[in-house]
Amino acid sequence: MPLRLHLFRSRWLGSLALIAAATHLGMSQAQRLPELGDSSGSLVSAAQERRMGQEAMRELRASGAVLNDPEVNGYLNELGKRILSANPEIREPFEFFAVADSSVNAFAMPGGFIGVNMGLVLLTQTESELAGVLAHEIAHVTQKHYARQLDDQRKNAWMQIAGIAAAVLAARAGNGDAAQGALLGSQAAQIQGYLNFSRDNEREADRIGFQYLRNAQFDPGAMSTFMERLQRATSVSDTGAVPGYLRTHPVTIERVGETRALASNVALRLPKENSDYFYVRALLRSYVGDEQQAIAHFKSAIAERKFSTESSARYGLAAAYLRAREFASTKQEIGKLSADGLAHPMFAALLGQAYLQNEEFGRASEFLTAAIERFPNHTQLHYDLPEALLRLKQPKLAMQRIEASLAKRSEDVLLLNLASRAAADLGQKLRQHRFLGEQYFRQGNLSAALDQFELSSKAGDGDYFEASYVEARARDMKREIALAAKDKR
Repeated sequence: MPLRLHLFRSRWLGSLALIAAATHLGMSQAQRLPELGDSSGSLVSAAQERRMGQEAMRELRASGAVLNDPEVNGYLNELGKRILSANPEIREPFEFFAVADSSVNAFAMPGGFIGVNMGLVLLTQTESELAGVLAHEIAHVTQKHYARQLDDQRKNAWMQIAGIAAAVLAARAGNGDAAQGALLGSQAAQIQGYLNFSRDNEREADRIGFQYLRNAQFDPGAMSTFMERLQRATSVSDTGAVPGYLRTHPVTIERVGETRALASNVALRLPKENSDYFYVRALLRSYVGDEQQAIAHFKSAIAERKFSTESSARYGLAAAYLRAREFASTKQEIGKLSADGLAHPMFAALLGQAYLQNEEFGRASEFLTAAIERFPNHTQLHYDLPEALLRLKQPKLAMQRIEASLAKRSEDVLLLNLASRAAADLGQKLRQHRFLGEQYFRQGNLSAALDQFELSSKAGDGDYFEASYVEARARDMKREIALAAKDKR
């Protein structure tokens, strides 16, 4: 049942975790890679990369490092999708996710999994700057920088993933020294070699990433602008600490100059700012510090008029009130933004959350139904309405909603969890375990997925086709487990 908590903005967010302490170690001597971006030669296969990335994601999710906020992750994936769709030559699969860490960092893992720390999003000032970071990370993947390093270290690759997971868990426990110590064993050099890039890698990722950014019609000068802000943030730091992003992606004068020169050769185009960017930044800022500190921050920003937009500051205040479980104040702030709560999908989702968390399930169901009619493509709403219906003991209606959403997003783990709960309430044991098995599989937990598919095949309450399907899925899991074990040898 832990996934259920992800539908409600949990108070644990006030205590932000560190992630991947490997990215905070010093630079090791980077290898020179022949013919950058050339995909010929002996490389780790795409399937192996994907399995490695899924294994790393499983460890990160288990550690609590991944920020399980559908609004934030949905926005990051939409932003990434905009870059990918504008560059059809990119064929690799990508998944973007937020990391519950207030430090400044971003990283990609095997298989196209790209993580962005909360702190990095908060340091950006425009959507184009954030898009520039994603474009740069995408370029590292498409130009095979990761695959080449993994191929050089093939025998130790799975040990590297385990080492990174160990560092994450140590950091989650609040012991930064232990987190770094987890990487100071025999595999430290290989791990750091994977996470760091040579200057040639960085310059190529800048050049290719710039093309991706330009093709997606973002501000072409955003890359150099953000690099300069990173450098300034470091120079004024009281501790002199270097952000993790600079340790793994060293910014040099040459890199700043080259990206600025690239932008100077393109006609200036300042895109209209997307309001979602400012609302997501405000939502993330509402998670910093404890609840009362977050409330005080936004109250001060509004009083002193120190904000990007007033509406995003008020949205952030409403989110902070929700985190503090001050539901009346949450509703009041949303009311200042929109009389009916339906002026923007993120307003509607936040108000729906207030009804849910205050256990006003009937009101939540009524409001969320109207919100979905207004904003049929807003993902958060499609989680929250079935949740309200399940709380109202209406699993049949909930399942209808869930199945309609699964038809569009069959791999969505939150929907699969909701489907499993709805099936359980309907007494459909085969489907209950089948949906849960699919959820575990999508999360990379193959053993748990196998257990659920085997329970599903033994349930005895499905027809021939359903029974045959879950038996086939159990065989699939056994094959996947065998492949994963082979990769680790």
